[in-house]
Amino acid sequence: MSPTTIRFLKAGMAYFILGALLGTLLAVPVTRDLLYKASGAQWRLAHTHLNLVGFVVMVIFGIAYHILPRFAGKQLHSESWAAAHFWIAALATGGMVIGFIVPAAALLLWIGSVAQFTGIVLGVVNLWLTIR
Repeated sequence: MSPTTIRFLKAGMAYFILGALLGTLLAVPVTRDLLYKASGAQWRLAHTHLNLVGFVVMVIFGIAYHILPRFAGKQLHSESWAAAHFWIAALATGGMVIGFIVPAAALLLWIGSVAQFTGIVLGVVNLWLTIR
């Protein structure tokens, strides 16, 4: 596997652990009550994004970068685009989660969302050009 594929898979697993931990904290009444004392924090959305964007999307792209070029019988269109996509996605996910948790950092949510979309488009175009 390429280093980028491994990064996507490892980051996805790390985000999954964080999402599962946050979900566990939200399920236990004592910790849930403590978390909800943070005014304006959107813990459920942070939990959802850690699991969905952080884990599911990162792992799907990691697997796609490994498998689709092999299915197509070609090299990946651009390994540098894939690497850029990883860093955009990993940092954007972190920024979005911080934006959900820290109301004063709401700008990070917007920036992270735009960056996440940009990374997804970059990844899809890279894979599209690989399998065409």
